Amino acid sequence: MAPNRRGMGDEQLKQKILCLKRNMAKISMDQQRIREEQTSVRLRFPIIKQQCEELREEMNLISKQATMTQFRIALMFRIIRERKEGNFSQAAKLTHFLLFIV
Repeated sequence: MAPNRRGMGDEQLKQKILCLKRNMAKISMDQQRIREEQTSVRLRFPIIKQQCEELREEMNLISKQATMTQFRIALMFRIIRERKEGNFSQAAKLTHFLLFIV
């Protein structure tokens, strides 16, 4: 009877070893996928960084354009006010300035 128990123990040990080997193989595959994804992210990072810089520059340009538009509108309203008040010489100066900055 002792040999049977020992044989059964060996079989259980072999099963555990096989299970561990399968788990190790799965872990190894998961680690490989993680390494590949990290490499992919490292390769995409400079591209994303460049796109971010381009967007930042575009935002700055839009901001500057909005500021200039706001300035021109304020100048136009000032011209209208000067004309309404009958101050045509000041309105003419402002109109000339508006044409100069456009």
